[in-house]
Amino acid sequence: MKQSILVVDDYADARDLLDTLLTSEGYQVLTAADGAEGLKVACETQPDAIIMDIFMPTMDGLEATARLKADPRTAHTPVIAYTAKPPAVDGKDDFFAAVCAKPCPPALLLSVLQQVLPRR
Repeated sequence: MKQSILVVDDYADARDLLDTLLTSEGYQVLTAADGAEGLKVACETQPDAIIMDIFMPTMDGLEATARLKADPRTAHTPVIAYTAKPPAVDGKDDFFAAVCAKPCPPALLLSVLQQVLPRR
């Protein structure tokens, strides 16, 4: 069974690029256009990992990740912050499993993803 990755980004081009990259590597890819939609999809599907943009309308990535971490269904899902402006998250050592600054080379993102994904 393929591991599922949820990509949450308000830019359709970014979602499409990551969808193409991750699908070509054998992952099942789910997408969401903002934090609120990402939260809904994550709770419904419980993906193996989430790639989360930070600056988005409706609900930003910090708020969405905080809500994911507070929900027992998604609390242990690794979240990779994928953003042009990496956040400072004081006092939250386990808030993000990793941070990838845009533009992030595909090989680096795939390597980081492999490091945070649960082993099967």
